[in-house]
Amino acid sequence: MNNIIIRKETKEDYHNTEHMTMRAFWNLHGPGCNEHLLVHKLRESEDYLPDLSRVAELDGRIVGAIFYSKARVVDGNTEHEVLTFGPLAVEPTCFNMGIGSKLLKETLALAKDADYKGIVICGEPDYYPKHGFMTCDNYGIVHPAFGNSEAFMAYPLNEGFDKIHGTYFEAPVFETCEDEVEIEEFTKDFPYYKPLKLSCQWLHVEKLGRISEVQKNSFKIRFFEQELPAKLKGSFYEDDSENWPVVGDYVTFLYNPNGECTILSVCERTSFLQRPDQAKTGVMQHMVANVDYTFIVTSLNDDYSYNRIARYVSVALQGDSVPVVVLTKSDLCSNVGRYIREVESISEKISVHAVSALLDIGLDELDEYFTPGKTICLMGSSGAGKSTLINSIVGKEVMKTSEIREDDSKGRHTTTHRQLIEAKKGVFIIDTPGMREIGMANTEDGIDNTFSDIVELESRCKFSNCRHDTEPGCAIKAAIESGELSRERYELYINLGAENTRNYALKKDIAKWAKVMKKFKDKNNQWD
Repeated sequence: MNNIIIRKETKEDYHNTEHMTMRAFWNLHGPGCNEHLLVHKLRESEDYLPDLSRVAELDGRIVGAIFYSKARVVDGNTEHEVLTFGPLAVEPTCFNMGIGSKLLKETLALAKDADYKGIVICGEPDYYPKHGFMTCDNYGIVHPAFGNSEAFMAYPLNEGFDKIHGTYFEAPVFETCEDEVEIEEFTKDFPYYKPLKLSCQWLHVEKLGRISEVQKNSFKIRFFEQELPAKLKGSFYEDDSENWPVVGDYVTFLYNPNGECTILSVCERTSFLQRPDQAKTGVMQHMVANVDYTFIVTSLNDDYSYNRIARYVSVALQGDSVPVVVLTKSDLCSNVGRYIREVESISEKISVHAVSALLDIGLDELDEYFTPGKTICLMGSSGAGKSTLINSIVGKEVMKTSEIREDDSKGRHTTTHRQLIEAKKGVFIIDTPGMREIGMANTEDGIDNTFSDIVELESRCKFSNCRHDTEPGCAIKAAIESGELSRERYELYINLGAENTRNYALKKDIAKWAKVMKKFKDKNNQWD
C-alpha cells in the first residue's frame, strides 16, 4: 500500500486507464462491458469534474480510478446539484489491496472541501455502506427507473443535504454508451478478452475465471494473466463428481491473493467431452469443457488407425465440439490423398488436413481455427505430433516435445495431465495426455452423428425394426451390395454402438449400487 500513489489523471494515462477499467468490469454484469467507453466519453462531458477525479498508480502502472461528475435531484420546479461518481474501477489482479478505499477516502475529502452537499450513486450494496453510504430512501431521493433499492445510495458531505429531496438524474453522457456496435468498435483498440454470457452474472464479490489445470483435488484458475491455486467449496463434495470443474470450465471464485482461492460454482458449458475411464470400468472420465474445436491428431505412420479416429470423432460430436482431423508427418507418406479420402468418409461433419510441421506443409490451412475467442483441444496418441504441430503454428515453443520410439513408432508421454495454454492472443489450447485407446459409453448421439449416413439409410428400411439380416426391403443390405456403403464401415458402426450400450448399462448399474452403498454408510454413521 505504501507504493500506491493517488493523483490526477493526465492525457498520457487515458488509454491505460480505459484498459484498466475494461479489465475491472469485463464480464461481471454481462458479456464484455461498456465502462471503458463511458470513461472515454465522460472526459468530454461538461458535467465531468476532473479536479475531483483521481487515478491510483502502483509501480508506474494504473491500478485504479474514480470519476466524478455533476448530477441533479429534481423536486417539482426546484433543482439541486449533487455529486455522483462512476465508474470506480480497480485492476482485478490487485483486488483486496485497499485501492478502492484509498481512492474513496481521498476524493470524499476533496468533495467535502469543495463544498458539495452530498453524493448519490448506484453501486454495490455490500461495499459502499462500509464507507458511510446509506440507501436513498433515508434521504427522500428516488431513482426515475426503479424508485429505491439497496444499490441506490447517498453520502452527505456538508450541511443542507438533508433538505434535498426528489428524483435523481445523472449526466446525459451515461445514457450514450449502450450501442453494441460502438462498444465493439471501441474495444478493438485494446487486448482481446472473450465476452461471455452466463447465468451467474451479476457478480460482486465473486470473480470469474477459467480452470487451466486439474490434479486430483488441486486446481489452477486462469484469471487474466495470472494462474491462481484454488480449492473447491465444501458443498462440491456433497454432490456427484460430474459437477466438479474440469479444464476449460468457467468458474466463479473468491479471490485470495495470498493463498488458495475458493471455487464457488461451475458455469454452464457450451461443450463437454468425456470417455469411459479404462481403469474404472463403467465410470466416465470427464476430460475438458468449452472446447470449440477438437483437433484429432494422427501421424501418417504406424500410429494411423481409422477405427480410433472414428471413436475420437464420436466423442467430440457427443460433447458438442467440432472435430478436425489433422494428419501429421505427411512428408513421410507416399499416398496422402488416399488417407484424406478415407478419413473424410468417417463423417460429413469433420474437416481433414494433412500437414508436415517439419517442412511447413499445410499449416496455413489451420489458421482459420486460430481466431480470438476460440479454444482448441488436442487429442491423439503420444508421438502423433500434437506439441510439434502447435509450436509450429504459434511460432514458439509453448509445448514440450519428445521423440517417438523407432522400433514401434509409438511416442513417449510428454503431457501427463490436461492443461490450458494461451497459444495466441485470445486463442487457447487444451493439451491432453496421449491416448492409444478410447472407449465408447454414453456417446449414442455422437456415434449417430458420426455415422449419420447409416442412420439415414436405416430410416429407409421397409420395416422400422429391421435387423438388416434377412428382412426384405433392407436399405442397409442394398447399400452394401451396391457399394454405396462399405461393409467395414457398417461393422464399425455396429461395434461402436454395441460397446456404447454395454458400457453405458454397466455405468448405470455401478451408479445405482453406489447410491445404495452411500445410503447404507449414512445409516451406519447414524447408528454409530
